[in-house]
Amino acid sequence: MEGSSDDHPIIIPELSMNMFELFLSVAYNSWKPEGPTHDDVLDLLRFSNKFMSQKARDVAINHLHERRFQHKPYELLALCLEFSISKFFVPAFRRLVEFRIRDIPGPVRRRLGFEVWNAFVDLKELLDEHNHIVACEEPPIVTHSPYCTDNTACFIDWRQLWWNSMARFLLDGRNPQKFHEAIERFQELGPEIGRVNPECWKMLLQTVKNATAFCLAFDLVEETAQQLSAALITEPAPMLTKAELDTLGLPSHEEIL
Repeated sequence: MEGSSDDHPIIIPELSMNMFELFLSVAYNSWKPEGPTHDDVLDLLRFSNKFMSQKARDVAINHLHERRFQHKPYELLALCLEFSISKFFVPAFRRLVEFRIRDIPGPVRRRLGFEVWNAFVDLKELLDEHNHIVACEEPPIVTHSPYCTDNTACFIDWRQLWWNSMARFLLDGRNPQKFHEAIERFQELGPEIGRVNPECWKMLLQTVKNATAFCLAFDLVEETAQQLSAALITEPAPMLTKAELDTLGLPSHEEIL
């Protein structure tokens, strides 16, 4: 009879030996010294889905979250979609936007699904267009410094300085800079600002550092990520704890297993 002794175990085809050992590690909080591998974490997620183990799910998700920067963002997004994990979907999508489309493997694109991939490509196009606008339209000089003796020359050289430096940093075909990287290089131009008044330069540099031009881009990425997460991910309902099951007189999942 199954389960009557070690020689007659209960056979559960969907449960591998590794999954069961991982479940015991979760149940008794006893792990091998090196901790679970990435494959172990995936097995825990599969186990939690199949056998409704909230603790196994929480352990797996926390492990992934703690080591999220060790994984490519598209790998994390695929796991979020497969196992309905919302915890790190938005930050992973933010990181994904920094990738070039051609650097994302074909198989992963399919795992991301049409909605995420289509939103990502559309967003990249919008951000690229916005980047070109920022590069080509220098921040206006609203008011010159009282110490600026030639407003016209200051404006002309400011416009030229922006195009020859910041625009080039942002639109470099071989090595385009991210905005914060471009700003760091831009502020090093202090001795090379031409007829831009030094006091005007300080005010303009502060405007650039505030990154107001890129607030729109950040908001667009954030809004897209939040909408995708809300539309595509439904976290499973919280599973009853052992204490809650005891009050109902029901066996826990662990006791059943």
